[in-house]
Amino acid sequence: MKTNRIAVVVLVLLLAVAPNLHAACSNASLRGTFGYSSQGFVPVTADISPALFLPQAQTGLITFDGKGIVTAGTYTINTTDPSGGVGRGTFTGTYAVNSDCTGTFESHPDIGGSLHYDLLVLSPTELAAIASDAGGSQIFSAKKIRAAEGR
Repeated sequence: MKTNRIAVVVLVLLLAVAPNLHAACSNASLRGTFGYSSQGFVPVTADISPALFLPQAQTGLITFDGKGIVTAGTYTINTTDPSGGVGRGTFTGTYAVNSDCTGTFESHPDIGGSLHYDLLVLSPTELAAIASDAGGSQIFSAKKIRAAEGR
C-alpha cells in the first residue's frame, strides 16, 4: 500500500514536469538585448595574407523583438589586417527559430550586403551561432543582458 502511494506521487511529479522537458522554441524565445562575442577567420586576398585568411574577433549587442526582427545591433571587429584592423558599426536583420530551438539569422550591416548564420537557442538567456556563408568561419556566443522593453 505504501509503495503504491509512493509510485503515485512520483508519477504525478513526473507528469507535472514532463511538459517542460520538451518545451518548444519559437521566435518569442529570443526577446531582449544580448551581448555577444565571436571569433573566427575571414577570407582575404594573397596580397594581404599568403594563408588567404585572417583571424577576426568581434563583440557587440543584438536586440531581438520576439517576433523575428533584429531591431538593433552594434559590432566592433578586430583583425590582423595590416591596413587597419578595427571596424565599428551597426546592423539590423531578421531571424527564425524552429520548434527544436535551431534557427537562422540574416544580418544587414550598415556597410551593405547581408550575412547569414545558423543559430541554436540554448536557453531563454543564451544562444550560439555559426556563420553559414561560404568563405569565412565564425562562431558566436551570446547572453541576455537586458529584457525587452515594455514587458
